[in-house]
Amino acid sequence: MMPGTVLSTILSGCGSIPALVIPAAALSLLKILQETTSVSHASEIPQIPPATENDPNARGSESAFHRLVDRISRPTVPSLAAFAAVAGLALITGTVVLFIDLPLPVMGILSLVSLSLLALAAPALVCRAFGGVWLPKPLPSPSAGTGPDPAGPGIEESPGSGPSGETGRLLPYLPADPSPSVISQYWVSEPFAYVTIAQEGVERFRYTVTEPALTGKEMIVLQETYARLRDLVIYDTSEKDRERKFQPEFVNTIIRQFDPDVTDEQLRILNYYLSRDLAGYGSLDPIMKDPDIEDISCNGYDLPVFVFNRAYGSLPTNIIFTKETINQFVLKLAQKANKQVSLSNPLVDATLPDGARIQITYSDVVSTRGSSFTIRRFRAEPMTPLDLVRYGTYNAETLAFLWLAIEHRKSLIVAGGTASGKTSTMNAVSLFIPQNAKIVSLEDTREIQLPHRNWLPTVTRELNIPGIKGGDIDLFTLLKASMRQRPEYIIVGEVRGAEAQTLFQAMNTGHATLSTIHAGSVGEAINRLTHDPINVPPVMFTALDLVVVQGIYTSGKTRIRRCLSIHEISVNANGQVAATPLYEWHVRTDTFRRVSETSKVLAEIAFLRGWSDEELAAELKRREEFFARALQEQPETIMDLANAIHDLGE
Repeated sequence: MMPGTVLSTILSGCGSIPALVIPAAALSLLKILQETTSVSHASEIPQIPPATENDPNARGSESAFHRLVDRISRPTVPSLAAFAAVAGLALITGTVVLFIDLPLPVMGILSLVSLSLLALAAPALVCRAFGGVWLPKPLPSPSAGTGPDPAGPGIEESPGSGPSGETGRLLPYLPADPSPSVISQYWVSEPFAYVTIAQEGVERFRYTVTEPALTGKEMIVLQETYARLRDLVIYDTSEKDRERKFQPEFVNTIIRQFDPDVTDEQLRILNYYLSRDLAGYGSLDPIMKDPDIEDISCNGYDLPVFVFNRAYGSLPTNIIFTKETINQFVLKLAQKANKQVSLSNPLVDATLPDGARIQITYSDVVSTRGSSFTIRRFRAEPMTPLDLVRYGTYNAETLAFLWLAIEHRKSLIVAGGTASGKTSTMNAVSLFIPQNAKIVSLEDTREIQLPHRNWLPTVTRELNIPGIKGGDIDLFTLLKASMRQRPEYIIVGEVRGAEAQTLFQAMNTGHATLSTIHAGSVGEAINRLTHDPINVPPVMFTALDLVVVQGIYTSGKTRIRRCLSIHEISVNANGQVAATPLYEWHVRTDTFRRVSETSKVLAEIAFLRGWSDEELAAELKRREEFFARALQEQPETIMDLANAIHDLGE
């Protein structure tokens, strides 16, 4: 590779330099960058010996070349004059060769001279550009200060820990005495990344991600190692051998080829960034590992990424994508989701490998701010009834009622606004379904997580292939197919169209169903179901037993989710749908109270089981006491909790 190629690679900040043969010009360039950066008060970069250490001729030529480049790159008047002479002579000889008709031998000699001078001037020019050494300036005195902290925020320094007097840098640390404005600070990828939630103004908060800072040399080594690993994965690695290529021992071998003097701590930091960028989500990887984050959204380039924290709501972050990087990032997200996004197909809804839902808008075809994305994350462990009680979303009495209703195959719909926790609640109360019951779930993107063994999860499919029509599988198609599978319980992620009519048909044929709908109240839910585009006939509501309404509110500085009410559904003599409140949430006291002494659902259950009123009350009380015991004992896994619920239900 010629020095000009090395120059273009460095200037572009990307590309691939062969891992085993690094040109002498590139190595010299890194050494010169070390010296010029030191002059400009930046952190020192240790020298890198040539990779062709088995070739003595290469070492000798590298040494001579380095001395020449060093002499014309210094911040002195003679060095600047020498650089101007070399660059000028290269320009003059090149012009003569291109525009003057000369004998062939003379032209060949002048061409060699011009190329040699250009190879000498190019790395010197880059060194002066990176180090800011354009005009002569005095060297700093030994007693001068060290200048700005090169390590960046959150990085400690300890002198003399690196080779050749290099300034040693430690990994990020959590301050022992954070600022009074800091509300929360915790690790998300210890010991490499932590987040800080700090207050800005009266009611504003900011979410900041802190990761290890990288020097200029480390950035170059990281880019070259990344390119080498990428090439190995794409071209040189079979699927069986791919996992071995990402082992730290193998990665460290490649890093040392580019920098033999790298320290163990630098290796850990570089491995972190390589793992983050190759296998993770790049700069968003720390946020994706934060268990308190529900949503991640970016509305365009040059705008901060926003996150939705469970406790503090929507917060801006310190992560900002440029116009170029956000296009590359959304393409990477689409690739991770096994979806195709392009200018002809700029909108994509998909599921990431970890189960998170993602919506992508590519380029400025439909969005004036360029590419954008929204990631809806879900808990690694699904929400359980114990979590609902622990967070105050429900109390033991309301959950005991829902437990008894679902166990006896009553159908319900959870209604609520965006981010009110509808799906989480439906997933939690699904644990009340008997363990051996046949369950079929239907979703646009996979969210439901159940421990039941007799459960068939299905998802829709949307084909966005130009020239191919048909092949889409929507919720309506899935629901019709599920009816042939003889399910006892049907769970639909959300009803919003024609599938609602089929869902009510399933209710009326004896299938117990659980679903969600976007609505702020029981009245709004009924209006949506009985009008366009759903149009469920009111007479079919006789099969729907319960509507649970859930909402999200701000209490002080935190967000809370609460069950606002539980209604029993019936159809009166005039054919109108009526909703009778059974439980309601009292806002001022943050408590739940029963507002109706009689319950159609409980009366039907008591009749089917032959229970008296006292026996029915005892069954409800048993379930309430179960929650109190379970909160104290804390079952280790969701399967243990499901088994305990099943044992008590029997």
